[in-house]
Amino acid sequence: MAQGTPLFILSRHWQETESGIELRFWLRGPDGPQCWQLDGQDSVCFVAEQQVERWQPIWQRQKPALRQTGKIFNTLEGEVAVPVYSRSFSQQRRWAWLGKEVGLKVWEEDINPAERYLMERFLFGSVQFDQQQARPALSEPTLKPLSIDIETAWFEPGKTPDLYSVALAGADLKRVYLIDQGQSLIDLDPALDVQCFATIKDCLVAVIDTIGAYDPDCIVGWNVVNFDLRILQNHCDRVGLAFAIGRNGVAAGWRARADHPEHYYLEVEGRQVIDGPGAFRSAAWSFDDFSLETVAQTLLQRGKKIEHSDDRVNEIERLYRDEADAFVQYNLADAQLVLDLFERAGLWHFLIERSHLTGLAMDRVGGSSAAFNTVYMPRLHRRGYIAANVGEQQLQTASPGGFVMDSIPGIYRNVLVLDFKSLYPSIIRTFLIDPLGLREGLSVPQEETVPGFLGARFHRHKHILPALIDQLWQARDQAKAEHNAPMSQAIKIIMNSFYGVLGSNLCRFFDPRLASSITLRGHEILQKSRDFIEAKGYRVIYGDTDSVFVHADGHSDPEQLGRQLAVELNHWWQDRLQAEFGLACHLEMEFETHYEQFVMPTIRGTETGSKKRYAGWQLRGGEHQLVFKGLEAVRSDWTPLAKRFQLSLYERVFRQQSYKSLITETVLDLKAGKLDALLVYKRRLRRSIEQYDKQMPPHVQAAWLKRQQQPHWRGRNIEYVKTVQGWQPLGYISAQLDYEHYIDKQLAPIADALLHFLSEDFYSLIDDQLSLF
Repeated sequence: MAQGTPLFILSRHWQETESGIELRFWLRGPDGPQCWQLDGQDSVCFVAEQQVERWQPIWQRQKPALRQTGKIFNTLEGEVAVPVYSRSFSQQRRWAWLGKEVGLKVWEEDINPAERYLMERFLFGSVQFDQQQARPALSEPTLKPLSIDIETAWFEPGKTPDLYSVALAGADLKRVYLIDQGQSLIDLDPALDVQCFATIKDCLVAVIDTIGAYDPDCIVGWNVVNFDLRILQNHCDRVGLAFAIGRNGVAAGWRARADHPEHYYLEVEGRQVIDGPGAFRSAAWSFDDFSLETVAQTLLQRGKKIEHSDDRVNEIERLYRDEADAFVQYNLADAQLVLDLFERAGLWHFLIERSHLTGLAMDRVGGSSAAFNTVYMPRLHRRGYIAANVGEQQLQTASPGGFVMDSIPGIYRNVLVLDFKSLYPSIIRTFLIDPLGLREGLSVPQEETVPGFLGARFHRHKHILPALIDQLWQARDQAKAEHNAPMSQAIKIIMNSFYGVLGSNLCRFFDPRLASSITLRGHEILQKSRDFIEAKGYRVIYGDTDSVFVHADGHSDPEQLGRQLAVELNHWWQDRLQAEFGLACHLEMEFETHYEQFVMPTIRGTETGSKKRYAGWQLRGGEHQLVFKGLEAVRSDWTPLAKRFQLSLYERVFRQQSYKSLITETVLDLKAGKLDALLVYKRRLRRSIEQYDKQMPPHVQAAWLKRQQQPHWRGRNIEYVKTVQGWQPLGYISAQLDYEHYIDKQLAPIADALLHFLSEDFYSLIDDQLSLF
């Protein structure tokens, strides 16, 4: 291994041999990929010291023999444990299972050897070698991705569809491998790199050879694991071909997921396989849906080459038969879109930075619990403790969520939003909330602890998580100062996930006392902050988790007031926490937004204020803009008519312009058929329409009608309208549009939510106004 050069840990693998466990880590450095191999490794787990004698009959049957040391560890439940070393991971799982069957305890037996090796040495993301010793490092690797996209016949679950083509797209590779089924290929654009094959096997051989020759670090695609690569694997199995897409010609390794047997985990030697939707979700991106078309249109303002979005399957079939040139361009464009999206969204930088922070491989989707385990457990082990097993915590008390105040509905002038910066991580830092701290705190006098909730007490000095949060916080401040947005985003996601994993029974450190000590403290902080602000003479009209909405009408400079309240509140919390608990305060209130006008609606049909739904009018960048939260204008299940109407109505009210004429003109134009193009609902079928056997919501009714008119239609996106004869799909509308439906279900609810505060009624208003025409 190159000495002193940081190398990025691209992939990790292990296998069992006669001499022990072999670990292989593929590293990416400036000189290309290289394999770091370690032989003769053991797997380790822990058993209760007082049960060692009962374990002996099980251990004596193990070949090769197990190994023990004189080390002693404590568990978070108060027991003493000792480590036991096995020559293989499968051997460890076998004897651990036999012991648990007769009531013996074992801890950490499910951590695979490759992950444990890196974790215990804090080798997160990158490594460098100093006199053959592996040490933690940071690197900025230049990765070589390859995007793959296949086209097939109509896919039916449980069946392998015919393969039509495979597109590969990289920095210097744009090629399509086409199965020639006798269609005319003479019109193919000579500028396109296309290879044609008479058989699927010949095509697969060429694809596998090209992947090996191109030698990518990462294979990417859209649903690439459970669609593209899985179908290619199935076709390889059919023709007796090894799907050898790993480095050194190693075949892909598949493992069915326990929770979804039809979905798979995939391991490719020396490479990462990264699925587009999973990567975007990991980076906290949000879209109306995670289809390639939606994400590409949102970020790139372009999408797939086929315009008939509701029936791409039949259009692909037609192009494959009749227009090979257009078909090839369509296939290649999809592969290229994924590369462009990763680049546009900065996902490569994000995944690299996340790996450095958490040790998670780049292909890991979600993984909040795994990330917490990886960063927390080696620190816990160095304190002489081991982690609990998933599901062992017996306390079943549910932890409450974030506090949401009852809102005071109305139309307001000058509403200020004050927001606690990263409230839950701040609470962890301030009140020393920590799994180890809880264990130590419950065994010492109360004066040495900080009280939590549900009987929790946290040791003032023996803890891990508060210092870890503090390090992450400082790292994020540095990332912001360096304009390193991917690093900043990765740290934010990780810090905010720590509360969630502590409240999840899928986490080793799950304990309702931990999660409740965070959320209930958050409730208290929000309530006392409200009381402080109202004692100053300003009304708090709403609050949600980490924010309070303050009505500042009458103040000459609302924004100056917002900054002043934030400063005063921060000082108040600092003094209070020092006086009451003797704690340094890490809570930080910020003035976030000034809404010149603001609407907090009621729950429809009641006088009760709504939650998580509001609209505001703010000045930003010299221009006024509308902000909607939870209302129809930002919901994908409302028509374009509803969205446009709500935007226009609120803007007129906020600008103090006439809104009655807008309402009247909208209704008149609707009834005159001038707004028909805005009356279309759009929904996505989550499954095939045949599977909707009990409930038939409107979009499924429309889809059935489309199938009747177009038997070969197999689309998932449906566009439809409401007619006097029911729900009908676009292209097959045979009845008059039901304008009364759109008035009653789209316009009236939006209007009345606002008119309610203006002592007006939608129906009375349109009746009065229309009577004048």
